[in-house]
Amino acid sequence: MAVRKRKNSYQVTYRCPGESSPRTETFKSQDEAMIRDMQIKLAKKNGTFKPPVKIKKGVVRQTKDITVKDFLNEYVEIYGLKKWGNSFYSMNTGLIRNYINPYIGDRYIRSLNVKDIDSYYTMLLDKPAVVVSGHMDTGEKISAHTIKRIHKLLKSAFGKALLWEYTSVNPTLGATLPEAKPSKRAVWSDEEAIVALSCCNTQPLRICLYLALGCSMRLGEILGLQWSNVHLEEELVQSGEAFLQIDRELCRCNDKSISELERVNRSTILFKFPKIMPKKGTTTLVLKAPKTESSNRTIYLPEAVTEELRAVMEQQKEYKQAFGDEYKNYDLVVAQTDGRPYEQRVIDKKFYKLIEENKLPPVVFHSLRHSSTSLKLKLSKGNIKAVQGDTGHAEARMVTDTYAHGFDADRKLIAHEMDKGFFSKVGSSTEDTVSEETIMAMKEMLRAHPELLTELLK
Repeated sequence: MAVRKRKNSYQVTYRCPGESSPRTETFKSQDEAMIRDMQIKLAKKNGTFKPPVKIKKGVVRQTKDITVKDFLNEYVEIYGLKKWGNSFYSMNTGLIRNYINPYIGDRYIRSLNVKDIDSYYTMLLDKPAVVVSGHMDTGEKISAHTIKRIHKLLKSAFGKALLWEYTSVNPTLGATLPEAKPSKRAVWSDEEAIVALSCCNTQPLRICLYLALGCSMRLGEILGLQWSNVHLEEELVQSGEAFLQIDRELCRCNDKSISELERVNRSTILFKFPKIMPKKGTTTLVLKAPKTESSNRTIYLPEAVTEELRAVMEQQKEYKQAFGDEYKNYDLVVAQTDGRPYEQRVIDKKFYKLIEENKLPPVVFHSLRHSSTSLKLKLSKGNIKAVQGDTGHAEARMVTDTYAHGFDADRKLIAHEMDKGFFSKVGSSTEDTVSEETIMAMKEMLRAHPELLTELLK
């Protein structure tokens, strides 16, 4: 089974069970031929392949309806494996498995219209959200935010169904999404962040706070940071040029997504940590490349962060001596006493405990990245491009639109400055006036130095 070029067309050649000679289908473009080739391979793999009907002038595909479930299998195989990374693949296949196939998976693609999709989205709002393994069931319903993700996936999928001639319309284009009111993220002020740093005296949370606030790093980037990417050489520290490089992050990926992307040589996994319970787990803790190219970046270190990193380095040396050969040296900056990695949920738990014990405003760990970005914008007097280099955003507007939070203290200061620099001058004389204190000072000077009066008169 192969795709071959013949003059200005492309041919797909394959064999059918019980037939001695291969069959051939002809297409105008290479993309069409490649898609047909992969459809046939996938159908044979799933045991659903049906030979097309032969006619005198060649071979035509058998026209038949395809269910949403079968189509999405093709869509993931032909499109998803080419375009999605590990995390995005896991998320989308999870949406298909949990929220699409159970409700509309048996419907035929051609039968769906805009009204059906509208009804489907409305119905989802009353359905229970799937509980992720290891999390507690809180009884929550499927959120409007999740439905927005489902819509984005289906919009792309039905767009391909249209091009592949499975349907004549894309029913998602006119669909109405439930209103998703964006919630304002709670963020610490500078003073609150300082209190948190002052109260936190235990690792690994302390170094996580310093890297989040001082370097605007994501938690996955912090937990995936390795000493080989941290440059604390003495000459760099003395010149104030110590830095770290970000080119990986720690996360937990679905085993199926890893194997599927490895099969087509598109996996972004750099390292897999050994499983503690290999027979029970369906996910693996990994180091993977960041989600975007702009996330690969260099960050120069504040002196305070440098000192914290050096303290962590010395502490790890003691652990290595204590554990000896039992120490799992993965070169991680944030590591357990035996060298194994920390997962995000563990750091989150420690973070929430710090907030509760010190009566700090409740925020999520990611909000520290917002606090850091806002602070850097203020300290740099609005140098967006410089701050963007630290945050790793592809677009500068993300820095100003999403991460630049205004605090009440700063807004009160602006109001005070408006009074002092603008409104205080309303109604005053435009002529220069001399204060009474200045006049008294000049009189005292003339009494002490009478000779100045002659010069003034001149």
